[in-house]
Amino acid sequence: MKQYLVFQLYAPLAAWGEEAVGEVRHTAQIPTRSAILGLLAAAQGICREEEEALNNFNQRYHIAVRPLSSCERWLRDYHTVSMPRENKKYRYVTRRDELRLAPDDIGTIVTQREYRCDGYWHVAVSAKQHAPVSLEDLRDALINPHFPLYLGRKSCPLALPLAPRLLEGSLKQIFIQAAEQLAAPELTMLTQGGETCYWDDPDETSLVWQKQQHCNNQPISRRRWQFGRYIRYSGSLREGE
Repeated sequence: MKQYLVFQLYAPLAAWGEEAVGEVRHTAQIPTRSAILGLLAAAQGICREEEEALNNFNQRYHIAVRPLSSCERWLRDYHTVSMPRENKKYRYVTRRDELRLAPDDIGTIVTQREYRCDGYWHVAVSAKQHAPVSLEDLRDALINPHFPLYLGRKSCPLALPLAPRLLEGSLKQIFIQAAEQLAAPELTMLTQGGETCYWDDPDETSLVWQKQQHCNNQPISRRRWQFGRYIRYSGSLREGE
């Protein structure tokens, strides 16, 4: 029997950042590993400047996600962004460097940002060996978070309580229990799907993977804004029944 921290995510708008190259900021269909780890770290009160603590935290948990919304849609809006014009004299490493090193050569461009609308997800977190924060403490932090929580961007606040709880069993059993315990009556119209699950634990056996995907959102350095690769598995919750 394995222990999991399980909670729900719902908001009218959510943005799960993909690789941002150019003027379009795409969103993934499901919460990314970096987004969930960031939400947990914010709830726990780990500051962005605490590089060593964040790096240790980001390596010590497995994340699994089950999307349940059957009427999810997406939208795109527009933002103006200040940025320096191309200049080979400077080498920019971060967004802060761009604005600091070229203050007199700043222009404005229009960018496009995508959002998921009416998405509803169940998240299951398990702890690896030497995890810096217990699942019990993470549960308590999600109930009373240290920092405000949002789904990807500050313009995407939570629309339902996270309702975190500790459950024991296989990952497949956990997702079935979560559907019975967490789904709010007002979300009945949203939760008609949910057969596909996603997870990053290579030792998971209760779910049969049908697809492997190399993802690039394992946080490596918040200060340098660097991410590494990991394998994400996906498969049907009903496979093998």
